[in-house]
Amino acid sequence: TVAYLNDFFGRVVPILTAHGGHANKFVGDGVLGVFGAPNRLEAHADQALKAACEIAQAIDETYGGELQIGIGINSGPVIAGTVGGGGRLDFTVIGDPVNVASRVESLTSETGDVILLTEATRCLLEDFDVELEPRGEIPLRGKPEPVPIHGVASLERAGAGPLDGRGEGVTSRSA
Repeated sequence: TVAYLNDFFGRVVPILTAHGGHANKFVGDGVLGVFGAPNRLEAHADQALKAACEIAQAIDETYGGELQIGIGINSGPVIAGTVGGGGRLDFTVIGDPVNVASRVESLTSETGDVILLTEATRCLLEDFDVELEPRGEIPLRGKPEPVPIHGVASLERAGAGPLDGRGEGVTSRSA
């Protein structure tokens, strides 16, 4: 329902903001979080991953496993600006990195991971001590070559609490 989605977004958006990102747009039951546009953000990859881990924990604590989420993170140059017409304008980001992030998010249901990130993002991580597990090079629609993908091995080590990266409890608490 709309109230349920608003409650969900009400939990996610402040976390994005706290880590220097913003909710660019809501599409159905998803949100496009952007870090580093329109303003540059140092360590944007670290901030995006920290936000993702915190979101995963917050959703688990709030919904107790009733709501399964998937988060896809990718990094790269995008076109950022105000687009629209007919009296309606919105800031947005477009480009291949945005499409790849969406496709990586879709992979979470196949891999069972809560959070997946591309090699492009992994290479940009500067100061974030989290164990990542390779998920292999995965073909993505629209990409001529498979994309190396990584999952977060433990959200607890990422400071997000007692979940492993696949949303399964590593303590007696279930996700």
